[in-house]
Amino acid sequence: AFKDGKAYASSYAGPVAINPKAPKGKVVEIDTTSLSIQREVVVGYQPEEMEIVGNQLFVANSGGYKAPDYDNTVSVIDLNTFTELKKINVAINLHHLKKDNYGDLYVTSRGDYYNVPSSLYLIDAATGTVKKNFNLSVSEMTIVNDKLYFYGNEFNYNTHSYKKSFGIIDVKTEQIIANRIFDKEYEDAIKTPYGIAVNPITEDIYMTDARNYVSMGFVYCFDKNGHFKWKTEGGNIPAHFAFLYK
Repeated sequence: AFKDGKAYASSYAGPVAINPKAPKGKVVEIDTTSLSIQREVVVGYQPEEMEIVGNQLFVANSGGYKAPDYDNTVSVIDLNTFTELKKINVAINLHHLKKDNYGDLYVTSRGDYYNVPSSLYLIDAATGTVKKNFNLSVSEMTIVNDKLYFYGNEFNYNTHSYKKSFGIIDVKTEQIIANRIFDKEYEDAIKTPYGIAVNPITEDIYMTDARNYVSMGFVYCFDKNGHFKWKTEGGNIPAHFAFLYK
């Protein structure tokens, strides 16, 4: 995350291994001119995505490598003092965190892959209140023009299977407005959805397919109504996007 010439990076601050005694994670502040670390603050276990709202930094803590004793909190950091003000209890194994234009945060939980399902939660950033549980499996999401586009590809060890889902949420009304992003035939054609982006000008929708993770992946493009436009090769496990305007 970035603000006022500073970059903020979350770190597990320990080895990537299942360890009930894993250390708490941290967030470091990096000066973008000198590229040196200025400050550090301890947060929860295995912190993931972050967002800045006003002068506060919100950090999703997963505790993913403390399974089954997952973390379930969002840390709130004051950027003036670079101290943790509080933790917000949300759900286990938190992952993605996105802010809207109305002072709210959308945070995903990956669950435990057995009996606790993945879900999407809505937090009031000002009060730290969990306003809503959408009861949706969300693996990745993006917010563009007041719409949150998401897909889920939830794995369960009990069934050893994946369950795909897609949809759109109106972040202004906080309501689900579609349970589909593009034409149904492509929900089946895209074997392993792994990345999503929406062009903020045209609202074209881009989705990647990681297939089996070891062979050529693909990038699909759909118009704003979800109709297919094109498909191209995307390398191994295509995942992330950036738009460059010229």
